[in-house]
Amino acid sequence: MDEATVDRLLAEQRRYYRERAPEYDDWWFRRAGYVLDTETAARWFADVREVEAALEAFGPRGDVLELAAGTGIWTRHLLRHADRVTAVDAVADVLDLNRARTSGAADYVLADVFDWEPPREFDVCFFGFWHSHVPRRRFEAFWQLVGRALKPEGRVFLVDSARLGDARHLVSSTGEVARRRLSDGREFDIVKRFWEPSELEREAAAVGWRLSVRTTANGHFISASGTKAR
Repeated sequence: MDEATVDRLLAEQRRYYRERAPEYDDWWFRRAGYVLDTETAARWFADVREVEAALEAFGPRGDVLELAAGTGIWTRHLLRHADRVTAVDAVADVLDLNRARTSGAADYVLADVFDWEPPREFDVCFFGFWHSHVPRRRFEAFWQLVGRALKPEGRVFLVDSARLGDARHLVSSTGEVARRRLSDGREFDIVKRFWEPSELEREAAAVGWRLSVRTTANGHFISASGTKAR
């Protein structure tokens, strides 16, 4: 995609998440229009517990930055470990939900990740269900931003969707545009890139990062942790 197309798609992506803010949590907790049958739900929530346990084992301690912080589903976990959490998101409605969920315990920053510069170096950078929304054209620049945000020994952790299921929504030949529908029927095109673990490890290494990427047992999610390559 050329730069103009990327800009247009990212603007539509921001609109989508602004409009989806009231119903986003229904997807994660499998409520309302996202209810699953008993067996499928059991697999989903087993994978949820697996990625939550992976973050717990990682231990996001110290001064933690969360990019595209969303409604606070992950911020609440970070706050249990961190001395301080800075939660950045481009959508005010989403940050309001985050602030309510976390009782105002984080520092909330309204900013587009692609236009934002970190004010200091952090111990940890976390992003949940964001990396798959980074266009191929912005991949290297995004990881450069993460690098600028971290102390020399800083660590990164991410959680995201695996290819299972969601890939059916891809609508472009480039494999990075998905069409999403809200509960009221409105549709939006957004960036969505699905990563195989080995592919993400390889592409991250090419821009100076050493990541270890895993897929959950039932194939719903990936998680990754790592540092800048020495």
